[in-house]
Amino acid sequence: MNAIDEAIRRRFHLVPFTVTIKEPDTELPDMLRAEWPGILAWTIEGCGSWLEEGLNPPAAVQAATAAYLSDEDTFAQWVEECCVTEKGRWGIGARLWSSWKGWAEGNKEDPGSRKAFAEAMAAHGYPKEKRQGIRGYRGIGLKSDKCSRADPD
Repeated sequence: MNAIDEAIRRRFHLVPFTVTIKEPDTELPDMLRAEWPGILAWTIEGCGSWLEEGLNPPAAVQAATAAYLSDEDTFAQWVEECCVTEKGRWGIGARLWSSWKGWAEGNKEDPGSRKAFAEAMAAHGYPKEKRQGIRGYRGIGLKSDKCSRADPD
């Protein structure tokens, strides 16, 4: 199951390398060797800034990271395609699980276990809740019967 949680979002930063050097400078290592003291001082200064302010990735890194994680979060894609999310909504756990399992298998994804599904629901902000003895999730429900079947078409 590809569910991207907050722990991954906090720790993952994608640095886009958008420039290709066509003719590498073969003298660059020697030029940098002469700059080692300055590079070390710059590195230590950067470490001090990081300790004071934390990591402040530039907009290009934030955008690339968000796009990548969005593409990788198949669970969030299922929520977007098959679910309605709103404060008062409540969905029956068995129906949501069946929908997720069918959608994942139809998209050649591993649905994982029922336990992993429950963890992904919680990580995405849909806590478990029992109503009248029926297990379900708060804040989410299925859009239509189409998404409640194991057949994703």
